[in-house]
Amino acid sequence: MKRSLPSIVIIVVVIIGVAVWWFNRTPDHKPDYDAATCAAVAQLGNKPVNDNDLLEGIKASISNQNSSYAVNPVEFDQDLAEASAKRYQSLSTQQKTFAGESLENCRKTMATGAADKTNQ
Repeated sequence: MKRSLPSIVIIVVVIIGVAVWWFNRTPDHKPDYDAATCAAVAQLGNKPVNDNDLLEGIKASISNQNSSYAVNPVEFDQDLAEASAKRYQSLSTQQKTFAGESLENCRKTMATGAADKTNQ
């Protein structure tokens, strides 16, 4: 009985560790959400936006993409939308200015992410 107790404790600790990692992991990066974020920012006039307006714009952009001639519709995922909104908000002022010049620039900037996390 004494020999099995440490084994059980180790197994329980490993299971709890895996569960914590699983539920706290960052969602996969999806370029569709970056493009939707760029479209939402452009629609909002390339001005500083708050997260709620940006999330609504992303949701509308994904919905519009699905209602058009999309071969593979993208299902809206709140976590992915929030991750793309955070990615945009973490861009530096210079990156946001460059991204605001065109949707292609925005898409490229969103793909690379923030250049300097301290300059937000």
